[in-house]
Amino acid sequence: MEKLNIEIFKTLFSHRKPIILVTFLSLIVAYVVCMPFFIRPVYKSIAYVYPTNIGLYSEESLSEQLLQFAQSNEVRQYLFKKYNLAKHYKIDTTKKIYPFFYDEIYDKKVSISMTKYESVEIRVEDYDPDTARLLANGIIEAVNVIIEKEHQQKFGEVVEHAKLYLDLEQRELDSTQAVLNELSEKHGVVDMPIQLKEAARSYYSKEANGAKLSDLMTSLGKHGVEFVKMSTYLEEQMKDYATAVTEYQKSIGVFKAKKTFTAVASKPTQPVVACWPKRSMIMLVTAASVFVLACLYFIFVDRVKLAYLQISSKNTKGSNATL
Repeated sequence: MEKLNIEIFKTLFSHRKPIILVTFLSLIVAYVVCMPFFIRPVYKSIAYVYPTNIGLYSEESLSEQLLQFAQSNEVRQYLFKKYNLAKHYKIDTTKKIYPFFYDEIYDKKVSISMTKYESVEIRVEDYDPDTARLLANGIIEAVNVIIEKEHQQKFGEVVEHAKLYLDLEQRELDSTQAVLNELSEKHGVVDMPIQLKEAARSYYSKEANGAKLSDLMTSLGKHGVEFVKMSTYLEEQMKDYATAVTEYQKSIGVFKAKKTFTAVASKPTQPVVACWPKRSMIMLVTAASVFVLACLYFIFVDRVKLAYLQISSKNTKGSNATL
């Protein structure tokens, strides 16, 4: 085994010049191939965002909910329409299956994932560094727009229910007030405590009108208790109505409030250096591969020559022995 290793080393050493030359040439070829003329450089923009003002839509964490929104099809469609990605990616929209091609390109160029710090990482790759940054910003904008629509729908329902409750309280308040007005207009019951005091004062007064006093006492006796109950009920309804007004105004305020649902921890970066091709890595891998192949080639060629010489030597000896 040791002898074989020595022979291999001698073979490689004897062919060191062509091996080095081929390896060097492969480095030059790899460098040229990595030029933008052959391989278009790809730029990457990265952003990190945290959820804010989202609320709970499910049992998952807020970061997981934000991730679901960011990965939704609505975000893809938002970018497709706003930035005219059909033209940018040269997608023929006249074909029925163009969404499939768009999704395929989008999945290759956009990556959205969770980090160990519970933030959402957005990575966008593109041949144009400005476009990569623009699309990363567009994803954040799209997430805010989509969640805003969800909130508008959600709090629109809250406003609607608050308005229904307010209208109900208003009708009950008006109904109670109508009963009190009827008691006042038809039966002269205006304020039970004050009227009783006035009746008592008039009873002991010399100017008291017996017929009127008797009618008042009769009305108070028949309708006074009802008036007191309705007055108490009216006060409770007024409190409930005030609460309903407050809740309605609060829901209106929440509904009209403009919010953002992403806290940007790191704004989308402006790419300067291309993330692909990685020239140094390609050159290193190419040179190493060519070097190994060149070594194997010369080892193989030398072993074949050696085997051929051995066979030829045996044939020559055999021929001499025959003669």
